[in-house]
Amino acid sequence: MTRGKIIYIDWDGKIFSSVEFNGDMYPDGNADRILEMFEAGLFSNYSNYESFVIRFNKSHYGYEEELIHPLACKEERVIDITENRTDYLYIINNSDCEWIIKDQNGTSFLDKRTLGIVRFQQVERMIHRVLHENAKEFSASISKEEFVEILNQLRDSSDLVRKVNSLFRNSRDNLECDFCNGAALQISHESTVVFLLRKLLKDAVENIDYYIYELDYGRQYEPGIITDENGHDIDFSSAEKLYDYLTGEVK
Repeated sequence: MTRGKIIYIDWDGKIFSSVEFNGDMYPDGNADRILEMFEAGLFSNYSNYESFVIRFNKSHYGYEEELIHPLACKEERVIDITENRTDYLYIINNSDCEWIIKDQNGTSFLDKRTLGIVRFQQVERMIHRVLHENAKEFSASISKEEFVEILNQLRDSSDLVRKVNSLFRNSRDNLECDFCNGAALQISHESTVVFLLRKLLKDAVENIDYYIYELDYGRQYEPGIITDENGHDIDFSSAEKLYDYLTGEVK
């Protein structure tokens, strides 16, 4: 079983590590999602890192223990891996400084906005994320009204399924048929709809999924639950505000 950890260096130089995930944590396995999200710019702040680790665990492992803990370095801005026993470490530098990874062969430089892949006691690869400051202005091929209507319909269908399932569970006449879940057929297309919305709005970091599944269509949103790189709140309390964020229309 290939084990791996996701290590994050925050903007102010604090270091955090995920638990050791046991199974398929090589770059072409489950960890491929880490690389994909890094290149899409997901890990721009600690809140996004934390949310990713929670979702990553839920998707692949289901651990119930504390998922993230702080790390301390013996030397300033130096991560020593000479005694590392984990198959893979994925070290993300989101600070504004260059860091050093000390391995069995000497030292490697971990630039800002860089992800270092470590295999046991050796740096295997560095991935630099390029910021495209002159990228063309984003233009969505779906209107705000259409987007909001689709998400509201998905939300209403999901609520209906919960109610019908609750009736089945509480009905004495259906105690022997609790394996039946006919209501779920009403939203069997949900994953496809979410996939298409993600593609239309170029949502590489899956904010739409986060809004639907983690925030229950915004109903679980609270200020401070998700922030940008400057610590400012990102408001995902409604489909309208989610659309504004995805299309860069946030005031």
